[in-house]
Amino acid sequence: MSGFIVAGIQMSCRIGDKQANVDKACAMIEEAASQGARLMVLPEMFNTGYFSHTGHVDPGFWDLAEPVGASPTLERLGTLARQLNVFIIAPFVEKGDRGVYYNSAALIGSSGQVLGCYRKVHIPWSLTGWEKFYFRPGYEFPVFSTPLGRIAIQICYDRDFPEGSRSLALQGAELIALPTGCPRNLASLWRAICRVRAYENGLFVVGVGLTGRTDEEHHEFAGNSVAVAPGGEIIASLEFDEGILLAEVDLGAIEAARRRRFIFRDRRPEVYGLVTRLA
Repeated sequence: MSGFIVAGIQMSCRIGDKQANVDKACAMIEEAASQGARLMVLPEMFNTGYFSHTGHVDPGFWDLAEPVGASPTLERLGTLARQLNVFIIAPFVEKGDRGVYYNSAALIGSSGQVLGCYRKVHIPWSLTGWEKFYFRPGYEFPVFSTPLGRIAIQICYDRDFPEGSRSLALQGAELIALPTGCPRNLASLWRAICRVRAYENGLFVVGVGLTGRTDEEHHEFAGNSVAVAPGGEIIASLEFDEGILLAEVDLGAIEAARRRRFIFRDRRPEVYGLVTRLA
């Protein structure tokens, strides 16, 4: 399939209220499907809310985690995907083995099955995110082959590290979904980075953000979901309000963009060793 519609589900979330968050997401997915969307992308930690920004750590948040194979959230979304014949990228807090947790995103196929799961590789501990307390980093950059195309995932802070997106592009990724919980003061920078990642790799990037304010603190999310074509052009965008981002993805544009700018032909990996030597 060379063309399809992707939907970014830009929504606010209530921290800890999985029922309300998933209910809202499902309603918005149904609306997007009614408008012809085949791939749905939800924002970072959409079902739990992004609790990692708080000024203190709370082990109780781990109780919100769900294992991939027994996740009520993924099971419900799987049923919806099968009913609507769509694909869904669902970020969630993953419960791993031996008391380890991950900031993850599952790709659910139109059959309702989980096709794969990406674990966020770059985990921040900064003034806007205390994720290192809660999550172990992932160690892989998978690309998932689907009837829509070759889809990959990065999550929020991953955007700041071009090596991840380049690794995905070298494996044949055609679209990178980028769920985020980016703070509002970084909205313009967020858009710029999405454009650069698409341009420098000649592929589609669909960045989907949480929006709104948290209930208990001053933290405000950026929203500003954006779909970017392989030449770096924004083809659809939202601002700060909740809404559905709809964009037409024509995978034929990838080859056209790469014939205009020969990024991969002109790469010089033999001289980039410094990047890994100075680890």
